[in-house]
Amino acid sequence: MTIFPLLHDWETSSWCVLAYATADSGLTAVLGVIPVEGNVHEPGDLFALAGRHGFIGEWKGSHEQRCGCWLACTGYSSRTVRKADTIDVPEVRWTVDMARGVDLDGPYYGHRRVFAGRISLDDQELMEQARALIRRAEPSPGA
Repeated sequence: MTIFPLLHDWETSSWCVLAYATADSGLTAVLGVIPVEGNVHEPGDLFALAGRHGFIGEWKGSHEQRCGCWLACTGYSSRTVRKADTIDVPEVRWTVDMARGVDLDGPYYGHRRVFAGRISLDDQELMEQARALIRRAEPSPGA
């Protein structure tokens, strides 16, 4: 699992913490927001978040499939082009809820399906480390 902070709304400078994992031997990309208490700008629906980022034509298929491609790209990229505050955990038990998924029209970033929602980690210490990423990612007042 790869856990990373994401500036998801440039207009409001809103951050969240995302987690990216794979399932089904890598065929399914799983992305989830790690809930952070008090983060009023936390995105609810990751597919809607993806849709707000606009597509020029880099991916084909329905709007929902293109949103899935954006999510797969964001997750895959977080693992291959790491930010300084990224947390990589080879194995951790997790659950995802409030999720929806889409089958892609072809393989994108090694995935044929994308599933996105909210992720909870069984390891509470790791959950606290993940939540702390948002505090490090936000600019300090006056910066």
